[in-house]
Order: sequence, then structure tokens, then C-alpha cells
Amino acid sequence: MSLRYTCHYTTRVYSMLTSRLFTLCLALFLGISGAWAAPASLRTSTGSEIFLRTFPGEGNTLMLGFPCDEGLGTEEARASQSLARLGLEAWLPDMLGAHSLPALASSMDQLPPLEIAEVIGQTIKLSGKKVVLVTTGRGALPILQGAYMWQNQATPQERAALTGIILFSPELYSVKPAPGVEARYHSIVSRTSLPVFIYQGQRSPARWWLEHLKVEFSLGGSKISSKVLPNVRGFFYSVQDPTEEEKAMTDRLPELILDAIKQLEAAR
Repeated sequence: MSLRYTCHYTTRVYSMLTSRLFTLCLALFLGISGAWAAPASLRTSTGSEIFLRTFPGEGNTLMLGFPCDEGLGTEEARASQSLARLGLEAWLPDMLGAHSLPALASSMDQLPPLEIAEVIGQTIKLSGKKVVLVTTGRGALPILQGAYMWQNQATPQERAALTGIILFSPELYSVKPAPGVEARYHSIVSRTSLPVFIYQGQRSPARWWLEHLKVEFSLGGSKISSKVLPNVRGFFYSVQDPTEEEKAMTDRLPELILDAIKQLEAAR
């Protein structure tokens, strides 16, 4: 096992334990006051226990985020803290940890869509709030598949509680694009019928296929919006050598998420 993986795994375990302790203390406090507290974990029909990092917010909307920056979700956690202070509740399920997968973006490919579907359903049921999904990169594929699976078995009232999905630099190619060859996408893109908002970095090669991706989403009836973020790469919030522009854009993550949610709510 490499030192880099060991450090990442240790960080994730520490983060998980810290989150569980915080959630337990919060639950005890709120239990005394009679208020409701978010769960420390969710259990799926497959037997997986998925631990949550939760950031309570007083508003009626909840961000269900699936981190993809090497599985650690560091910047997503910081953004969630800021959003919670503004009233937007956030839950970050540790899907990789539930399956003992290495802290790599490629591990997102192995997440079972069924479990994603059940996490969405339980989050809506337990919180009683409107839910917005957020993910990045290769997390887009299993999250879209899980959302589609959940929609197919949910009631109309339940489906109305899922506001939409925010995708940061989604990687949805079915075949790696080659120069001069039109991009091809996984079939879930054209079957998705949720409102979708895409953020893409101006310095990412994928920005040249953004309009093509939007057309593919529209085939399924999705109301699709997007924004190109100036002077940053696709994964600006997790690069090892961020520029000053990328650091500034990372600080704006809460603002970007709130702006996208407004667009999704308007599309309903």
C-alpha cells in the first residue's frame, strides 16, 4: 500500500470518526431540546452502512453531495459548512468508505446505482426537505444512474422533492473522445429528465463539448443550464497547484452552488 493512499485513507477514517462524534453530540443536544437531528449513517438493502458528514441548516433545501476529489471531499466539506450557516443543509455520504474503495476519482465508477437511489430516497424521507444532488467528474455517471433508478420507483409527490442536480465538470463519455471525433456519451445522459446545471472550467478541454453535452441531456427532457467558469481548470478546487484564479473560484463554491440551485428551482 502506498504512502499516499495510506495518508488519504487515514484522513478519511479520521474525518468519518470526527463526523460521527460531532453528529452524536449534536443528536444528544437536540434530543434534549426536542429537535430533530440528521442520522450518522444510512443503511441500504445491500447491507452497506454509509456514514454521513452532516451540516444542519434551517432552510427547506438540502444539498446531497457526492464528493469526487479523490474521495475526500475536503473543499465540498468547507463549502457545506458555509452553506449551512446560510441555511442550506448539507449531507455528504461516504460512498467510497462504505465499499473500502481507494480514495481515487476512478473509484466512483464502482458505486452501485441501487445504493445511490436508496440514499436519495432515504434523504428525502428523513429530512422532509427539497433535495439537490451535487457531484463532480466521474461521480456524474453513478449519481445520474441512481437518480434515474429512484425516479422510476418514486411516487409523483416524492419525485417533486428532488429539485435537480448540479454537475461540476462531469465526465460522461462512453468512449474517450479523440481529436476530430464527435464525443459519445453514456445512455443515461439522454434518459435523464431532471433539471441539470453544469459548471465547466474555461481551461478544461471538455468546455468545447459542453453545448454538445447539453443537447444530449435535452433528449431526455432535461431542462439544462450551464456556466463556463473563467480562467480555471475543470477540477479547480482539488488541483495540487492552484492558480490565484482557482483559489478565488474555490472560495466561491458556496456562491456557485446557491446560484445553481436558484436556476434549478426556476426550471421546475
